Amino acid sequence: MDQTRQVDVFGLIQDLGLWLAFFPLDGLLGAYLPEGTGGILVTTERSTPIQRYTAAHELGHWRLDGGHDAVLDTESDVLGRTSIERETLAQVFAGALLMPPPLVHSILSRRNATSLGPLDVYTVAREAGVSYEAAARQLHHLDRLTQGELRVVLRVQPLKVKQSIGAGRRPVVGVADVWPVDMAWHGQQLNVRTDDEIIISLPEDRSTGYRWAIASPDPSPRRAATPPPPFADNRPAGSEALLPAERQATPRRRPPSQAVDRARIPAPAKKPEPLSIAGGRAAVVGDVYIADGTPQAVTDAAIRSRRLARLGASAAQEAAQHVRDETFAVGAVGRRVLGVRLTQSGTTQLRFELRNEYSDSDPVDEYRITATVEPRYEAIPISQISDDDDDWAKAVVERRRSAAAASADDPR
Repeated sequence: MDQTRQVDVFGLIQDLGLWLAFFPLDGLLGAYLPEGTGGILVTTERSTPIQRYTAAHELGHWRLDGGHDAVLDTESDVLGRTSIERETLAQVFAGALLMPPPLVHSILSRRNATSLGPLDVYTVAREAGVSYEAAARQLHHLDRLTQGELRVVLRVQPLKVKQSIGAGRRPVVGVADVWPVDMAWHGQQLNVRTDDEIIISLPEDRSTGYRWAIASPDPSPRRAATPPPPFADNRPAGSEALLPAERQATPRRRPPSQAVDRARIPAPAKKPEPLSIAGGRAAVVGDVYIADGTPQAVTDAAIRSRRLARLGASAAQEAAQHVRDETFAVGAVGRRVLGVRLTQSGTTQLRFELRNEYSDSDPVDEYRITATVEPRYEAIPISQISDDDDDWAKAVVERRRSAAAASADDPR
């Protein structure tokens, strides 16, 4: 195995000749079953990192126990503290398999961090494809976190870390991962999962009129240039129409109680609808501008090359030289932070263009990133992996029938 990249534990199980199945188990995270050549059952009711860790745990039982006896593992067996030796060994096996030292150290070396915090732990968890707690405990086992530091990072909720990456916005799906990228990621490819979000941070100076816009996947007529909006005065909009209404209103001696209640409870802010992009395979779920006061000019050679290409072969030599010497005044005194949620599996290309929104001139820069989105593993019929004589299968089916019957009898 290449121990510097995320371990494909599902592929590894199948390469070893074991069968692998996913099913909505009740009360179990996974199981090792010796039927046939032996195989591993994983629940569909948990997130992908938990599924990966559970599969590695069950693979540990097959490797360490000889693969002769069935093992049914609850959440405490896989993720909790246990006094059962074989469960402890399977947990250590899973951590060592999914987070080998070369992988962990390569991830941390890219962050160039001397002391580790919650963001470093989450980075290891995300890139290794494991849970936040599993990454924290493995970092402790590798002597990268002391016992005291481990207690500190485990008190931090992973959702809070994801929210800080997303400029204060929580991901739409709490268990999904968030991937922060910037201009250095232009033209790169990310391997993510369905519902993951890419947090794209792009330099932008709004005082110049240049903004990042979603690039259309196919050529389309450009909209007409619009003038800049008027400067706002300090007068509330619609105040002229409001004054006559106030004069005509008959004051009430005692307002209705419902009106008082509505005044006490502010109306909830209406959330903007996600903007579908990339043919509906992704959606913009966050868009904020952060001013950081760091001016810089955009002088990317790629911009110049595109400008020269547009001049054509008949352009004068001095015009071409002007482009070579040009410094574009569209630099950054802030950052545009876009949150893009990947909603469908497959390969999705995200393209943004930096253009002057008040003119019809060509864009001066482009940002492009490709995401390969892995689908979630879905359940298969239980009849494909078990006979009717299996006690564990009977228990699962019976619990599901009881739950369905209780739901049908519920008068709600």
